Amino acid sequence: MGVTYRIRCRKCGHTFSRNYGVGYNGQGTMYCVRCGRAQAVDFSGGWGWDPTCECGGTFDADALGRCPQCNSMLTKEDIADDEPDTHGG
Repeated sequence: MGVTYRIRCRKCGHTFSRNYGVGYNGQGTMYCVRCGRAQAVDFSGGWGWDPTCECGGTFDADALGRCPQCNSMLTKEDIADDEPDTHGG
């Protein structure tokens, strides 16, 4: 199931929400481990897509992407709390 988390960038302090995981419809978002680019993926049909990013990195379900404010790579420590964001932002 997809979950929305509140993220607080440790580099610039910007706070935002981001979806992780796969939703009920089988669609989700993966992020490149090298550049942080987001890629929408439809998992309901299996792995019929190339996980290679244009930058040469790969899209990974565990990658967290980049901060939209300062573009720094996010880490698990940037998740503001361990609870999903139930307030929408």
